[in-house]
Amino acid sequence: MAIQALYSDNISGFPLFGSQDLMTDIGCGVFNPSCFNLQQKHQQLQQLQNQQQRNQNMAFDNSILVSNLKAINNNHQSISYSQIMAAQVEKQRLEIDHYIRLQNERLRIMLQEQKKQQLMAMMQKIESKAVLLLRQKDEEIAQARKRMLELEDFYRKLEAENQAWQRVAEENEATVMFLNHTLEQMRERACCFNNGEEDAESCCNENRGDIEVEEETWEAKVGDFEKQRKGKIMMVCKGCNSRSSCILFLPCRHLCSCKACEAFLEACPVCKTAKKASIEALIF
Repeated sequence: MAIQALYSDNISGFPLFGSQDLMTDIGCGVFNPSCFNLQQKHQQLQQLQNQQQRNQNMAFDNSILVSNLKAINNNHQSISYSQIMAAQVEKQRLEIDHYIRLQNERLRIMLQEQKKQQLMAMMQKIESKAVLLLRQKDEEIAQARKRMLELEDFYRKLEAENQAWQRVAEENEATVMFLNHTLEQMRERACCFNNGEEDAESCCNENRGDIEVEEETWEAKVGDFEKQRKGKIMMVCKGCNSRSSCILFLPCRHLCSCKACEAFLEACPVCKTAKKASIEALIF
């Protein structure tokens, strides 16, 4: 359409410029119509060729310009698309990094909480076990203390009984010595009485009072001796009735067996209480 417009403009202005040139060439000579037509056709043809050449050049330039514009546009579009893609990739990378950091932080917090809960549970178990062990140890200590107090009390009782038996033994020994001394004196007096009956008759009245006093004293000593003899009979072993008792039965606390018979006795021979333990009494 641009070529047609240019062509129409050239055609419309051609007669004017052709007539002027023709008038200049001819001058004032005679006008020749055939010559004028040839020149006019030649000029028109040349103008058309020039116009076509210009149009071709313009079309070529336009095509080059369009191709350049398309290339520039394509390059611009490709550059813009690559930039947009790079921006999107960078944005996604940042979002992924942020998400990973958030997940790592959540995981770290969750692991810390889980570790804390595990430590708390372990501490509670250890504490409960420690409390149980301490309670058991306290109970064992209380039982041991109670047992120690019972043993101390039992030891004091045994010591008191041992001292009592020692006193009884000392008293018995003193009684035996006194009775032996009294028997010796009575024997001496009996010998003197048999050897001097006459002297006895003469001094009978004088010594009657002394003899009565001695008889009373003798009766008292004999009574004490009988009591001690009964005590000795009680200290004889109830198993063999020959050896002295030296084993104290528990819990009845009867001194009623010798060491040889104690191994064969399952109960106290005095009260028939089951024997739980036995202790040897040291009597001096």
